[in-house]
Amino acid sequence: MKRTFLILVGILIVQASNCQVIELKKETVLDNISHVEDSIHYHLDSLPRLCDVLGMKKQFINIGDCKLYCETEGQGIPLVVINGGPGGTHHYFHPWFSQAKDYCKVIYYDQRGCGQSDFKKGNGYTFKQAIDDLDKLRQKLGIEKWIVCGYSYGGALAQYYTTVYPDAVSGMVLIGSATLLHDEILNNSREYDYISKEEKHRIDSIYKLYRNGKITFLQLLYNKELNGDWKRQNYYKPTKEELIRGALYEWVNDKGFNQTMGNSYGRYDFKHVFDSCPVPTLLCEGKWDLTWTEDKAKLFKKNHPNADFELFEESGHSIYCDEPELFFSRLKKFAMSLKPISQDEINNWQKQVNKILAPQEELFENEVRFFTLIDNDGIEKAIIHYRDFKLKNKNKILFSESGMNDMGYSYLSKKEYEIAIKLFEMNVESFPDSWNVYDSLGEAYLAIGNKEKAIENYKKSIALNPDNENGKKILKEME
Repeated sequence: MKRTFLILVGILIVQASNCQVIELKKETVLDNISHVEDSIHYHLDSLPRLCDVLGMKKQFINIGDCKLYCETEGQGIPLVVINGGPGGTHHYFHPWFSQAKDYCKVIYYDQRGCGQSDFKKGNGYTFKQAIDDLDKLRQKLGIEKWIVCGYSYGGALAQYYTTVYPDAVSGMVLIGSATLLHDEILNNSREYDYISKEEKHRIDSIYKLYRNGKITFLQLLYNKELNGDWKRQNYYKPTKEELIRGALYEWVNDKGFNQTMGNSYGRYDFKHVFDSCPVPTLLCEGKWDLTWTEDKAKLFKKNHPNADFELFEESGHSIYCDEPELFFSRLKKFAMSLKPISQDEINNWQKQVNKILAPQEELFENEVRFFTLIDNDGIEKAIIHYRDFKLKNKNKILFSESGMNDMGYSYLSKKEYEIAIKLFEMNVESFPDSWNVYDSLGEAYLAIGNKEKAIENYKKSIALNPDNENGKKILKEME
């Protein structure tokens, strides 16, 4: 069976004539069935949280400046499951991970700013804060070591946590994980390959209703999934009950959390970080995880050369519910095989990790201070600081390309065009070989009606990246 517990894989029909049992196949993304609803569904049935049905231990854990919602079940090796997003909740792990409770103490929690945990920013929602929160949770629960099991964005957290707190990790499991790698391969996706033109049109119209205030966020989530959006990351078509619970409980977060955390973790590059990693690792990839192309799994495996790798042939992004029997048998085998890691191995690995990550951490600290200067003291003082920094630090950079690009767009969205242009110009000066910095500067000039400058920068962008189709389209329209 492909899915168990509350979800039926097929409908069993008993034919009275010969007592044959026929299992009807559940629809998959590969069936290419196009479906558009006749109307918008404004009403969502009130369904209980699966946490309430499963009857596990629930508590709020005070980690100092906020309380994290936490649930536990089972006995055995502690295993913490880390949800994706950024901005998801623990709820979509139910009821699946209950299958691990016979050999693991399964720990579910909502990250700060998400789900039922406190929406308290502290020093700001950051990648570093998220792993520090997780370790405080471990300490409060009295756990010495645990398996960190990260799904999607949660896999990025699991990887970062393991590099910072290796003494607390007995094993690492990564399910359809974000890679923390900078590679052009990862810019490609198959998410819309199986969504029909009719479904795409309908989904676009649903988003338009939401932007115009005609439907709520919950109605947006439910209706777009009903009209084919489920195909982006699912292998099996979810039931309506699953979609309702997903809308109600599985995407709950503080305002701006997703963008803030996305910008925070997306800048890290973990290339070669795990070359000598002594922590036992299990990589789980779905063959039909359309979040990326099939090349993603190969790239990720290469960056974890010592890990066990499992490709699930009939899974999308959520392997644990697409092929639960195979996944949990593999998880059990992994958990039961864990052995102590020597301190010397950990120490030697951390030295290698620090060589790669310490310069990145320094850059991010410089970047945060510089962006705070822009917001608080204005663009002119920031430019003076930028010139002074370049003069005194010839081999260092003050900000990352992606960080400055995000900063520029934040001002562009507020229609503070002059500041946005100056920020994009700094990015061009700092990263002259990047096609994207010219594309962004061209967009800013276009926003103020300076077509001459816009054309100039779009041409530079396309010269560096002939595959910049959006730039070509805009350039053609202007010319």
